[in-house]
Amino acid sequence: MSEYRVGLVGTGRIGSEFEDGAAEHPVSIAGAFSALPDCTLVAGCNRGRGRLERFGTRWGVNALYHDVGQMLANEGLDIVAIATPPGLHRDQVVAAAEAGVKGIFCEKPMALSLGECDEMIAACRHNGCALLVNCSRRWSGLFEAVRRDAAAGRWGRLLHLVGYCQGCKPLPDWEADHEGPMLHDAVHMYDIMRFFAGDVQWVLGTAERRYRHDIRAEDTALGILQFASGVQGVAVVDELTEHAHFRLELHFERGLVRLGAGQSAEKAVPVRDGREDWWSTLTEDTLPELVWEGTPILNAARDLIRCVETGEEPRCTGEDGRAAVEVIMGFYESERRGHAKVALPIDEPRPMLEVMKLEGRY
Repeated sequence: MSEYRVGLVGTGRIGSEFEDGAAEHPVSIAGAFSALPDCTLVAGCNRGRGRLERFGTRWGVNALYHDVGQMLANEGLDIVAIATPPGLHRDQVVAAAEAGVKGIFCEKPMALSLGECDEMIAACRHNGCALLVNCSRRWSGLFEAVRRDAAAGRWGRLLHLVGYCQGCKPLPDWEADHEGPMLHDAVHMYDIMRFFAGDVQWVLGTAERRYRHDIRAEDTALGILQFASGVQGVAVVDELTEHAHFRLELHFERGLVRLGAGQSAEKAVPVRDGREDWWSTLTEDTLPELVWEGTPILNAARDLIRCVETGEEPRCTGEDGRAAVEVIMGFYESERRGHAKVALPIDEPRPMLEVMKLEGRY
């Protein structure tokens, strides 16, 4: 008999619908927890009836709600997964923590502001609730394998990270007034850069509406990140291309690794010019073997259960989720200051996009 009763808030795309027609499984939150033998998906909550009913039919769940408070009061939940728009995350995470659940699986981005992130972290800490933020690439067996080989010096010192997050257009009902492409998709990029390079010292960049004047958020963001480790990063973010392109390049002293679109590895090989080995060229290298199998979202769900049972921290904590949001707030602040360098941490608790709107910048 399953030990953990799981409820899902937000039964749309990542909550449930990504599972339909996918080439691999599970790829949704509902699919991940349903695949764990010690979990039972017992309840769902959604503001729209159609998606809620389809969720109930798809996963055999009869306890269907439109009110999160009612679901928490009635269902005796151990785990709550939250897959709603990020403007709702703060209230839902705090409510779940105060209701006594043991673990919360919160979809990215963690929230729209640093103040909301802080309140979520505090509520979970105060109530002894494990909080996991689903920056999913942290649970990829390949990303972890590259990180381990990099730490062991396989390609020499890591020098630069170059990331691309382009054309990942959400559906037409996406809440573009509150969540630009940095928060909606590139939060993954900033998080996985931290995964490889550590904490960010400062950022400098742009967050502009260059072409999409029908939305009230940026359509293009170019950024530089300086990490405390000495590594430097560059991120190209937009939702303008017709193709989707997510890739992270790791530039080492003696190699280059590409993860995401067109993933590959190359290593430096000395070239002789008749006198000495004075420079090198890149030649094909093998990517490291996966550290573990399974889809990232399944591994993330399994990680949350581990944390509930052991009291340990997940691979992406509330603090990690907050740190990725802080990078984004830093880029907004850099735009606000005329593309100035912005040191982290920053102390503005409000959503920086909303601050800029109040100032007439969007």
